[in-house]
Amino acid sequence: MSEANKKNGFTHWPVVTLALLVVGIFVVAMVTFQVKETEYAILKTFGKPKVDAAGKIIEYAPGLHFRWPFIDQVWRHDKRLQCYELSKGKHEQITTKDQYQTVVSTFVLWRVGDPGLFLRRMKSTAEAEKNLESVVRNSRAEVIPQHNFSELVNINSSESKMKQIEDEMLSRIKATAMQEYGIEVTKLGFRQLGFPEAVSSKVFDRMKAERASKSEKYLAEGKSEAQRIRSEADRQANAILAEAEAEAKRIRGQGDEAAAKYYAVFSKNPELAKFLRSLEALKISLGANDTLILDTETPPFTLFKAGATELKGAAAAK
Repeated sequence: MSEANKKNGFTHWPVVTLALLVVGIFVVAMVTFQVKETEYAILKTFGKPKVDAAGKIIEYAPGLHFRWPFIDQVWRHDKRLQCYELSKGKHEQITTKDQYQTVVSTFVLWRVGDPGLFLRRMKSTAEAEKNLESVVRNSRAEVIPQHNFSELVNINSSESKMKQIEDEMLSRIKATAMQEYGIEVTKLGFRQLGFPEAVSSKVFDRMKAERASKSEKYLAEGKSEAQRIRSEADRQANAILAEAEAEAKRIRGQGDEAAAKYYAVFSKNPELAKFLRSLEALKISLGANDTLILDTETPPFTLFKAGATELKGAAAAK
């Protein structure tokens, strides 16, 4: 090889290396496929899914796997929850048990529960949602007519059975969706709940009547409680007054008893009684620094006379 050819060979080696690298990447891409954590993957050979020895369709775990180029095709589907709001029966009018017309809109949360069955029965996600919609509509048409309107709409949350109705519908479609289509339905709920114009006025009238009834109930309960409180207060007041009256009578009795004893003593010695009364009157009329100029002949100041403090009975005894 000439010196020129050697130079040309060394000059083009990066291009050759890059070309071999690209070919290698292309070959690896042709014979491998990658499965993400968020998806299901099934390998189909000539359009038929690969199965294990037991005849069950093989589901490939997340990671890198090998395949035959141009022969094997990879079927993928998102394993995360999908939210689907019914489109064909989005606003469907249904009659309740008590003959009220309601317009309901429903949604479901679903995902692939059995990838093998889903692959055999469904061609696409759109077809899966179409079949799921039919199942949900049938369940809705069966369940809602078994319940009264007040169980759907009620100002009292304890009397509303919206959640119970949703769970009842879900239980009806859950097994069917899994067995027939390989779809796992995890949640079903009402997106909107409305009424035809002819029904709206009746609904508002009924709600007003319910509120008026509750208002009257609360007023009656308030009046009853007020009457009870007043009765209790009157009872307690009467009890206190009776107790006070009894205490007053007891005190008056004690006073009368004490007075009777004093009167008995005074009746035996009238002069002593007169003297004590005059002394009591003098105590009341005189202060600490009072100066009085009075006639000693005027009771009770007769006590200031000489010998006034000696009782007649005592003088006679002397």
